Amino acid sequence: HAGVSDSLVADGSSIEGIVRRSIIFRDVKVERDAVVDNCIVMQGCRIGKGAKLRYVILDKNVVIEPGVELLGSPGHPEVIGKNARISKGANNR
Repeated sequence: HAGVSDSLVADGSSIEGIVRRSIIFRDVKVERDAVVDNCIVMQGCRIGKGAKLRYVILDKNVVIEPGVELLGSPGHPEVIGKNARISKGANNR
């Protein structure tokens, strides 16, 4: 069920969702039905089932819980710091 296009994906990563125009560092897990578009995802990140990321930069070891949507823009990407855990409906900042 995975789909990867126009992206760089490092070894040790597991892609079960969709990754487009992104850079994925090593040991990243993109779960089923997740969409990662125009993103940079650094080492050790986990992107939960059904999450949607667009124009997002994730530092190391960030966990995006299932169903979370993070939407930045080309001029103002959403940046999430190291070791953060982002959950749906919570005030994460």
